[in-house]
Amino acid sequence: MTNIKTIEEFIDHYKKGQRLFIGLEFENGESFSGLDISGATFKNCWFCADFSKSTLTDCKFIDSNIKTSNFSNSNLTRAEIKGCSVESTEYNGAVITDLKFENNFAYGNILNITEFKHIYGFEE
Repeated sequence: MTNIKTIEEFIDHYKKGQRLFIGLEFENGESFSGLDISGATFKNCWFCADFSKSTLTDCKFIDSNIKTSNFSNSNLTRAEIKGCSVESTEYNGAVITDLKFENNFAYGNILNITEFKHIYGFEE
């Protein structure tokens, strides 16, 4: 568990160089929209948040709950989403170049990158 409770506190820690965040809880629709938080790693976190239009290059979401979070128009280049609950997440217009999407859970199913691309319309 972490003592970071607000977006402002998170931004302050990130600007000071912290990149590993464990046990964050932002479950009330908090907004990371438009932020550049490249390289951050979120482990065992709970998000119901707005990441739209954010730069999430090289970010990692590991063993976290990101249900109902919005990643629309975000940059997920080389990001990793692994072992997460992903029900009702949105990715419209997101950049997913080299996205790693592995062993995630949605409605009783395990989803990998193939299922992700099919469900969210990124198939070529």
